[in-house]
Amino acid sequence: MAVHPFDAVIALAGQPGPEDLFASLLLSRARRIISADGGADRAARLGFVSDYIVGDFDSIADGDARATAASAKHFRFPRDKDHTDGELALAAAVLLSSGKHVPDDEYELYRQFDAIGDLRGMSLLFLNYFGSRHDHTLANMALALLSSRRGADVFLTDGTTLGRLVTGPACLRPVFPSDCFVRAGERAFLFSVLPLDDRVDGLTLRGLRWELDNARLPLTRALALSNRAPAGYPDCASLALERGTVALFTFPEDL
Repeated sequence: MAVHPFDAVIALAGQPGPEDLFASLLLSRARRIISADGGADRAARLGFVSDYIVGDFDSIADGDARATAASAKHFRFPRDKDHTDGELALAAAVLLSSGKHVPDDEYELYRQFDAIGDLRGMSLLFLNYFGSRHDHTLANMALALLSSRRGADVFLTDGTTLGRLVTGPACLRPVFPSDCFVRAGERAFLFSVLPLDDRVDGLTLRGLRWELDNARLPLTRALALSNRAPAGYPDCASLALERGTVALFTFPEDL
């Protein structure tokens, strides 16, 4: 099984990981890249041109990255506003992926995004979602969580870690297709599951050293961290989930 093309990448201005094992590979499979302000820099440094840039344009760097961003369509909003650049970038990504026009008013943009509601059948990748600003990290994770709860197939990466959000009921076989690991070399990878709410129940994991069978995973437990696959990659790991939302992460064991 191969990773299908992403309807949109939402490029955020968080920090890239120490290695690019996943980011360039997954960006090459995107139909469009929508950057939240300085996220355009992150995409440009990987050799990818943003199709759209959304935000107040207060954090795009000078030089080559700004020149690269000049070819993108800009949706500019005031610096003082009620929605973050990330929220507006996600809203624009959903509207564009639905074939809709992107309004130049932040409230109308987000209203139309909210009106779509059901995102089933849409695939989204959040690039560089974490960084030294912990409030931004949690806000970005909240955007990914919102997308998953509305039915989108949601991936995340900083290049070195690959994540996927899943809301039940769901069944994934595999969680991370083998072609995700074509740049991983001979290294071993860990596999972790984190609950994102206190409703995670009916969780079954297979294809890992430690398996779970119809388990409940409380929000306050770290039961499913640092699992391993029998081989180096967790590309045979499967998951079934009755309810709740979980974040799945894989990353090199020597990270």
